[in-house]
Amino acid sequence: MAIKRMPHHDLEAVKSKFARVKTLEATRAAIMSARALGYSLDNIVEAVQALETGDFVKSETAHSPPNSKIWHDTYYLPWDNRWLYLKFAGETLIDVVLTSFKEAVND
Repeated sequence: MAIKRMPHHDLEAVKSKFARVKTLEATRAAIMSARALGYSLDNIVEAVQALETGDFVKSETAHSPPNSKIWHDTYYLPWDNRWLYLKFAGETLIDVVLTSFKEAVND
């Protein structure tokens, strides 16, 4: 698994793609996690739009199953009095999907 300290996907392009509920592409797990925290699809869009470059943590290739073409960009977002963990995955911007939307856990 490769790791890099800069996003694989351009954040402004991701935000543009996820600018409306109609264009939101998210896994069922991400949506269910958001709902468990009390957030709607509109709230997910709002959170994505609130992301800033400084919220970026890391980018890594898929590890289960291993795939060097699929990159996961991870962000920690201070939002709504909590820290959220958002992860976007895809090979290109066209296939980027929000795969995680949950409360960040302090280790």
